[in-house]
Order: sequence, then C-alpha cells, then structure tokens
Amino acid sequence: MPDIAVVVASWNGKKYLKDCFDSLAAQTFQNFKIIFVDNGSADDSVDFVRENYENVFPGRLEMMRFEKNTGFAKGYNAGMEKALENESTKYVMILNNDTKLDEKCLERLMDCAKKHPEAGSIQPKVLNFFDRDKIDCAGIVFSADGVTMNRGYGEKDEKKYDREEEVFGVNGTAALLSRTALEETQLAKGEYFDNDFFAYHEDTDLAWRMRLAGFRSFFCPDARLLHIHSATAANISGFKAYHLNRNRFFMLIKNYPLWRLLFAIFVLTPIRYLFLLIRTIIKKKQRGHEVKRARKAATAKEILKAWRSVTANIPGLFKKRRFVQSRKEVSKKEIRRWFREYAVKFSKTF
Repeated sequence: MPDIAVVVASWNGKKYLKDCFDSLAAQTFQNFKIIFVDNGSADDSVDFVRENYENVFPGRLEMMRFEKNTGFAKGYNAGMEKALENESTKYVMILNNDTKLDEKCLERLMDCAKKHPEAGSIQPKVLNFFDRDKIDCAGIVFSADGVTMNRGYGEKDEKKYDREEEVFGVNGTAALLSRTALEETQLAKGEYFDNDFFAYHEDTDLAWRMRLAGFRSFFCPDARLLHIHSATAANISGFKAYHLNRNRFFMLIKNYPLWRLLFAIFVLTPIRYLFLLIRTIIKKKQRGHEVKRARKAATAKEILKAWRSVTANIPGLFKKRRFVQSRKEVSKKEIRRWFREYAVKFSKTF
C-alpha cells in the first residue's frame, strides 16, 4: 500500500504535464499513488493524463475533475482528502503541474521524513526550470507585516542551501506533508488549506497553523526538482495583486500574536502602501507611458477591493482565529524565536 499520495492540481496546464508525470514515473521510490485534480481546464488535460499515464501507473492513478476553477486551496484540499481516505497513506505530497522531479526526489524526501518524525512538513530544494543554478525555493520566510517570500529565491545554488536544516514552513510548489499534521490542523473536515484563500498565502497560513500546533518543518536539499515560476498566474496580475493583498491580512488575523497583528496592520501596512505610492509616482514620471499608468491604477483598484473583502470577512476571520489559537501548543518564547530566525527585515520586502 502506498506510503505517499502525490496530489497534482492543474488548471489549463496540459503543456507542463509530460515533464511532471514522466519525472514521477522515473522515481527510484515507487511506493506512491497519484491523484490528479483538474480544476476546470479547457485544454484536454484529463484526456492527456488518462491516455498517456494510466498504463504507466496501473492502479495508482486517480483523477478528479471540477467543472470550473475552484482555486489552488480547494483543488488541493479535494485531492488531499481523497488521498487520506486510504489509511495506509502516511504522507501527502502537493506538487505543482509545472515541475520536474529529480529521480531520487521522493526517496530522499522519505529519508528526511524518517529522520524527523516530529516534522509536519518537508521542503525539497526547488530550482529554476530555465536557470538550474538558481534557487526558486528553499522554504519560506516572512516579514513583520506578513509578506511571505521564498527563501533563497533568485540566489545561486551554493553551499548555503546544501544543509539539511529546520525552516519556518514549506512552499506550495512542492512539499511533503504528514498525515498527522494535516489532520490535527485542518480547519474543518478536509479543509487543510483555507478554502477562502482561493490562491496565494494558503501555504503560509498552513505553515503557521502547523507551527502553532507544535509541528516542525525541515528543508531537504538532496531532494531536488525544477519549477517554472508563476507559470499558471503569470498573465493575471490583477488577480494576483488582489489575492496577495487580501490573503496576507487573512493570514495575519488568524495566526499572528495580537500585538504583532496590531503593529502589522496599523503601523507597517500604512508605511508599505506609502512606499508603494511614492514608487508609483516616481516610475510614472520616469516612464510616462499610458500603459504603465493604467496598470498601476488597476493594481490600486485591486488593493482597495482586497481591503473591502477583508472588512466583510472580519467576523469569520476572528472565529477562525479563536479556533487556531485554541489549539496552540507552543510558548510565547518559541514564537519570538521564529521572528528572530525566520523573519526577513521589513525593508527588504519592497
């Protein structure tokens, strides 16, 4: 019976699926099943997977199909819930469709998980698909006002990222999640990622819940894969601006210590938006292009829309906050350590 269920969610990602599925077929560790979640694609992704990979993974490939795009969070939740129906499944690996795994990736992730049974999540080393000497992700870091960044993003793949070590949390591009951690931190049955997030920051939100519940996270540099950064959302910047801004506050309100929450919202956030405004004015003067002005105006519109959504969701967010905080198993001292060791300087997030 499979130790791992690999959940691949896809939205109009047919052109990426061959690399992803071929690399899964080539794994040295084969004690896994695949759950492919199609999120309302219009590009025949389901037929492509069925015709090309049912015989490659006999009895180990399940497919789920939604009529419309339900978002990253709901899509992966559906796949993870299906995966955990099998009681022998100890780990779930979430995997973006635009990835290509090294042949020993799963084997080394499992080795790392066995060494760290207290871990709720394991982060493989994710490299840039087109520039394989550069890091795409080696875990996540966060700022005092909740902005999340990929640890090591854009840096050279050097000795700094060759150490197996503890990190704050894992990025949703690719991560091994333990069954125990998922079940103990779910918001409701089958809601491992917060469905309200739709996309962006849902991995950070889960990382906070796991941390607060006492689970740890580790970076496994020997488990490697390639990733095409922002392949799915590259051309929908308004969508991205809205969800990044809205979901940052969703995540803050649910998880941050109260005084840090108030400081982030009432002190740091106005500073961030002031710098954004100044930078927009400077760039407009420098370039003067109508297209650029229209794009910045659209971004401002999305930010205001995000704030309206946050305001409308305040009652539900505080209900979720009470739920999350009631399950907290760590001390204030431990949380202060996270801000010392895993937070990046506010000034470096602009």
